[in-house]
Amino acid sequence: MAVSEVKICNLALRKLGARLIESLSDSSQEAVTCNLFYDQVRDAVLREHPWNFAASRTRLGRLADNPAFGFAHQYQLPSDCLHLRQLNSPDDEFVVEGDKILSDRDGASAVYTMKVTNPVLFDPSFVMAFAARLAAEMADDITGSTTKAREMWTLYLNAMQSARLADSAEGREDNIPNDPWLEARGIHGMDSPVWRA
Repeated sequence: MAVSEVKICNLALRKLGARLIESLSDSSQEAVTCNLFYDQVRDAVLREHPWNFAASRTRLGRLADNPAFGFAHQYQLPSDCLHLRQLNSPDDEFVVEGDKILSDRDGASAVYTMKVTNPVLFDPSFVMAFAARLAAEMADDITGSTTKAREMWTLYLNAMQSARLADSAEGREDNIPNDPWLEARGIHGMDSPVWRA
């Protein structure tokens, strides 16, 4: 069975012990909650790792107006860009301000994470991490249990670690920084000794 938005939502709901849905247009609490969180969580998980399936490259057109100071040139950020990974080389300095890229480079190309919305294109390890994060975000609304929410955040971090390793086998590995929100709740990030054991 092909991956779909409903299937990903049902993976998350199953982790929470909740009723499954047949459609995102259902009037059930589960479907309404999935609709509330799905797009934002998908984009957040896409931003958290340089996924190979979401990589895109493009040449940037320099804008006529230059920045007021600090950089020599500015470029339009691609409309489907969720995270700008690098310009021409990893050593190129740049800043993203709003929907503009500021750089001293004259003639820039970008490597970025694009907003992939078609679930059929998702990597299987991304699907599992996405479903775990979706369960974590929805846990309070669906179960009313902060314990379940903590459990799902830990599940998500484990799923992300596994997904990162699988994805990085086909490219370079980047670290996911520790999240202060999670650490304040006793959930350690993947850079801590808990995850290096």
